Amino acid sequence: MKKKILFVDDEPMILQGLQRMLRSMREEWEMTFVDGGEKALDAMAASPFDVVVTDMRMPVMNGAQLLMEVRRRHPMTVRLILSGHADSDLVAQCLGVAHQYISKPCDPEQLKTMIQNACLIGDDKVTGTVKALLGSIDRLPCMPEVFQELEQALADPETSSQRLGAIIQQDMGMTAKLLKIVNSAFFGLRRTISNPFEAVTYLGIDTIKALVLVNSIFERAEPIATRHLALDDLWRHSLACANAAKAIALAQGLGRQQADDIFVGGVLEDVGILVLAGNFPEAYDRAAGVLLAENLLLSTVEQEEFAVTHAEVGAYLLGLWGIPAPVLQIVSLHHSPQLIREPGFNPALAVYAADILVGEQGGNPLFRTGRFDPAALARLGLADRVEAWRQAVQKLPGEQGGTHNG
Repeated sequence: MKKKILFVDDEPMILQGLQRMLRSMREEWEMTFVDGGEKALDAMAASPFDVVVTDMRMPVMNGAQLLMEVRRRHPMTVRLILSGHADSDLVAQCLGVAHQYISKPCDPEQLKTMIQNACLIGDDKVTGTVKALLGSIDRLPCMPEVFQELEQALADPETSSQRLGAIIQQDMGMTAKLLKIVNSAFFGLRRTISNPFEAVTYLGIDTIKALVLVNSIFERAEPIATRHLALDDLWRHSLACANAAKAIALAQGLGRQQADDIFVGGVLEDVGILVLAGNFPEAYDRAAGVLLAENLLLSTVEQEEFAVTHAEVGAYLLGLWGIPAPVLQIVSLHHSPQLIREPGFNPALAVYAADILVGEQGGNPLFRTGRFDPAALARLGLADRVEAWRQAVQKLPGEQGGTHNG
């Protein structure tokens, strides 16, 4: 079935140019072109669209206002901004409603690729209910302690980019949101940034202050209303896994840069748990109860309860936000080594192994059910590496929940 794409711009010449530029995609996409926000909403009321691509500066209803309505009425639709205008007020509005931002003039192939990627995000593994929820999320809750630490650092005139990056990358909500923003075209980035240290250095301390203190890109977390899982459990597990995954990567001989990126994948691996447990607490408690009673895998009970796992939910949301592909692969595959095609070590394997080995050390029993897949490791040529990974993790300090300094 063809994907349905809606293009919105108040200038007829721009729409005509887009039609010419994208003519080669007519076999894959069913495209509609309208000249204004009201017409766009009318078109979407008549028929659902997979992706909407809108200009930002338009009369009557600007792009941010349009996407705000699209988010409210059609949360399953992927929302993209295509614009050459980037004044600070409109950018601030779009940060909360656009999934991704494309700058004009854009390369035709870049535009095609971004829309194709947006279409791929909506795979069949994620149910309509969860997809609608994810489409309406523009930020993830952050640990209050980490948020407070960041506020204190931003208030310090002597603070450094290194210090801010170290604080931000402790928290999955902060890390995901910052990577979403820095990799958008708002900031004219020519390359992909995959960890908070780079992001803070690139954006600068003043921009980070404006994003956090003025535009409120981060949100303090409320307690998760589940009996079997507390937010603190999830935070400590993700940070412990991140540190362990980095240690495993270094034990495999990977360089510092790749190990830092793997650390970020470890922080973000369980974003899907935060989404599912935070928004469906009763259902998540049911799944957790089955896990504890029958000693099943977490992904098994999630699949039975939600028809989707936290790995798929996390990868869907982060893909929607334009998070770099290597991080997406880690999140998507961190419980599925059997799906890794290339033999040899893979960043997703570092997080997969870390998740199991950290679970062996204790903590919330929800995270203790992982088991190595000998057949998958043998196929990848890594069956003899488990003990070396275990030793690398055991050498880490006992308390892995503190600030990570890269």
